Amino acid sequence: MRFCKILSYSDQGILVTHLPLLFGILVGGAVCRLLWNAGLRYPVTLIGVFFIGMILTFIPGNLVMSAFSDESVNNRRLKEVSEALTSYFATHGTYPADLVSLVPEHLERENEEALLMQGGKGLVWGYVPASSYKTQRPSQVILYGPVLAKGRGIVLHRDGLIARYPAEKFRALLSVALKEAQPEP
Repeated sequence: MRFCKILSYSDQGILVTHLPLLFGILVGGAVCRLLWNAGLRYPVTLIGVFFIGMILTFIPGNLVMSAFSDESVNNRRLKEVSEALTSYFATHGTYPADLVSLVPEHLERENEEALLMQGGKGLVWGYVPASSYKTQRPSQVILYGPVLAKGRGIVLHRDGLIARYPAEKFRALLSVALKEAQPEP
């Protein structure tokens, strides 16, 4: 798990975006050096070989490294929590009062980190129990990121949809969700 945190986009995770590029440059340079030593002395060909080697290494490396981005990690965590909430609802007929109630019966202890937002400085997901709403709709917010990531807020809707919204729309959606879920005085 420590390896994933090092490769995270958050907190100067420049390594994720630049590591495939650096590796591509090294592979392209190594292929050029190999061909140079083999007697190929055409600069245009060597430049082409360098770029082909670099691109063929950069593209798959970038795809692999994107799996470690905060966005990918948060999507996986939200899906885990969503499945745990669905399981809890199927068992108890209502949603839990808080997310901690999911552990260990519906969310295993080793997956407990799914309750935390990646890139959110260890903050727990915001939770609006679906059973707190006065009326039930599939589009209602259940989980939301406590902080904006790259100017966008992440939300898990009751129907399982995970969406990212611009800051203004996220705040408006959240204020409506929190107001609807408040008990009447």
